Amino acid sequence: MQRRISLIPQPQQLTAADGDLDLSTLDAIAADPELHPLAWLLSDLLNRGTGLRLAVTGPADGPVLRLRLDGDRPADLTTAAEAYRLDVTPGGVDLAAAHPAGIARGLATLRQLLPPDALREAPAAAPVVPLVSIRDEPRLRWRGVMLDVVRHFQPKDFVLKMIDRAWMHRLNVVHLHLTDDQGWRFEVPSRPKLAEIASWRAETKVGHARDESEGYDGTPHGGFFSVSDLREIASYARERHILIVPEVNLPGHARAVLAAYPELGAGQDQPVSPTFGVFEEVLEPTPEALDFALEAYTAIAEFFEGPFVHIGGDEVPMTQWEQSPVARELMEREGMEDVRGVQAWFTKAFCDRLTAMGKRVIGWDEILDGGAPAEAAVHVWRNEAYVKKAVAAGHQVVASPEPYAYYDHYQSDGEDEPLRIHGLVPVERVAGWDPVPQGVDESMILGVQCQLWSEYLPNPRDVEYSAFPRLSVLAEVGWTNVDVREANPVMDRLGDHLERLHAMGIWYRPLEGPAPWQRGGTGSRKRFAWEHRGHPAE
Repeated sequence: MQRRISLIPQPQQLTAADGDLDLSTLDAIAADPELHPLAWLLSDLLNRGTGLRLAVTGPADGPVLRLRLDGDRPADLTTAAEAYRLDVTPGGVDLAAAHPAGIARGLATLRQLLPPDALREAPAAAPVVPLVSIRDEPRLRWRGVMLDVVRHFQPKDFVLKMIDRAWMHRLNVVHLHLTDDQGWRFEVPSRPKLAEIASWRAETKVGHARDESEGYDGTPHGGFFSVSDLREIASYARERHILIVPEVNLPGHARAVLAAYPELGAGQDQPVSPTFGVFEEVLEPTPEALDFALEAYTAIAEFFEGPFVHIGGDEVPMTQWEQSPVARELMEREGMEDVRGVQAWFTKAFCDRLTAMGKRVIGWDEILDGGAPAEAAVHVWRNEAYVKKAVAAGHQVVASPEPYAYYDHYQSDGEDEPLRIHGLVPVERVAGWDPVPQGVDESMILGVQCQLWSEYLPNPRDVEYSAFPRLSVLAEVGWTNVDVREANPVMDRLGDHLERLHAMGIWYRPLEGPAPWQRGGTGSRKRFAWEHRGHPAE
């Protein structure tokens, strides 16, 4: 019986034929020399899930799994760089692309053509794929997932797993949120107090931060990525043609920094925050604070050499600057009438330094208030109106609006959903989203990204429950053209895809609701609702 071909994201063009190909009948993986790392990666994964070991050779004829570069090489981070052609015939497999990134995306599709159990960690399925012809290219250039490793530290091995899962869904960006009020998560050798002091907090709030009936757990929490960890994460992502975008969030969300180096702020002696929210601590607008920020970014840029760096820039309170002699002197010197100009000054001064390093800045949509260089990309987190505002100001946009892309929000209005920050983002809403607002030039939309803020995601299983299957659907939103999505609704394929997630050991949320052991119960993980920005929690 012909096995149904059910892929996520849906390829732009797919033509199926009757029959299957047993990959064990092939002689080898025949690859162009530049593609040998990807070829050996595929060989290892086939061996792990099916027991089949195909050797890697140079280009060859005969029954082989062929990986080849074909055509003029496009620039990195373009949709053309990720385009591929995949043909499975009785005589073998031919995967061709003009760029190695396209081969990487084609391999992700090929892995989904295998039986779901072929995605397990030990042989559990036959190496059989259906006969098919696929012509594919992403709609949008940036398709990402953000991991917040600050509010609750997520270990390196889980970050590597999430890179693999991004690859399997044909995403191409993993954004690491590395600093915030609750911790600093990477080593800067020239600043040892970041690891000694800023990387851990004495305890953590129990339940929701706004639930005053709960106290603190009395348990230290923390961790950071060493220089060797960063090098490994970067190499792992590079092998899969995944771009790591590091974020050091400044000048607000700086309480952990100032716990270690209080001289960079207004002198308040506050520990790393044990709870969640927006705090008054900010960097002072001084050359020393700018030097620190550049020092931190220079340290991390050694490993993550991609063109983008994320400067954060969101939720910056003005309270300390309103009382700061340093800020007041700056305002007088620069002729500022409003204290908000201090953030604009800081953003512009820092962006100028990063641009001189050859980096392209991306920041949360608050940078629209001033200071963002024209070439900066704007990461919109609030709503579609800010997408239009950023585009009107000439900025390219990564769209992550809360109603569609914040996966720390509840997945249903059921009382058994485990604790989340607020809001409601059901998978059906994600499936119906078009990230390009009507009337907006699509070329100005770099892409889409989902956010996994971890205030209420204390461990990897909580992150997985929040991410999947919504991340799977978002991957299709970013990859597949609207007309193809409408002709092949993703919700019709999602049940099949859950078999893959199960085989991979992912702690996903079933479509009908949380499993009994995933529910919030009546203790510290019970559902808690509060009003957000004047709108009742949904």
